[in-house]
Amino acid sequence: MTDSSSEKDHSVMSEMAGELMAAKMDAAAKSGGMTHLMRLGSFQMEIVPSKHIDVERLFKETLADLYEKFGEEVLKINTADIIAKKQTEMGGMHG
Repeated sequence: MTDSSSEKDHSVMSEMAGELMAAKMDAAAKSGGMTHLMRLGSFQMEIVPSKHIDVERLFKETLADLYEKFGEEVLKINTADIIAKKQTEMGGMHG
């Protein structure tokens, strides 16, 4: 018999897996973009393909580590970080 917390964990992991797949599809769709991308909440990791790196294992281990450390908080997006990054990329704020 499973309790409601284990059902919640499966839902969270399914959502994370979906985001991982979406990130992989986004990376594949980039023209000339030859990288593997994992985007989870505000976290983003991009890996250049190499025969020396098992990307799937690395992403799974990273995902497990992030979830262990931050729980469901890892899924939340901090919009202030996104705005700050865009402003930095555009050369800062203009008045």
